[in-house]
Amino acid sequence: MKVLFLVPVAGLLLSGCAMWRNPHDPARNQQHVVVINAMTWPNAATGQLDGTRTAWPLQQLVSHEEIFPLAQLKHCPDALPCAWGVLSASRNITRYNYEPGGITLDLGLNVDVHRRQQDRRRNFHTSIAVPSDVPAISYQRVLQESVSLPYGKVYRVDMDHGITYRLCAQRVDAAGKALDLCAIPYI
Repeated sequence: MKVLFLVPVAGLLLSGCAMWRNPHDPARNQQHVVVINAMTWPNAATGQLDGTRTAWPLQQLVSHEEIFPLAQLKHCPDALPCAWGVLSASRNITRYNYEPGGITLDLGLNVDVHRRQQDRRRNFHTSIAVPSDVPAISYQRVLQESVSLPYGKVYRVDMDHGITYRLCAQRVDAAGKALDLCAIPYI
């Protein structure tokens, strides 16, 4: 008898949880959100655009740090020898919220360009260094801000030495089809 009484109570509690879901969450329409981001820079050898572009389901991004690959940069001021540097960059998202027509997230971006950089991850270690007799670039940018991203609109951060970071939120339907266009090119 007690079990029969608990079944309707459990159903009521579970349906109450669904009522507390954010009313702007695309999951209500069998959709989910993917965040596309790209870090680009001019290739030191060719001058052409180089970089990396990734896409992540929004729910996987909370407290997820993305470390971009190390890259060489070159800056050639007029009448001076070229200076070289090694780019190390990472992105972190600590919180997100669904808003009408988009999302808001807390973005952390760390960009560091110096003579020598190392990347030490599990089963992967690499380093790049500029020789001591070559002029070196020194640049740092730390960004910590709340960003409002309407679906399909690209948020862009332009930095010194041609470094650019782009971020965009895109809804995807249950069949995996993108419902919004994020104009972040593949590299």
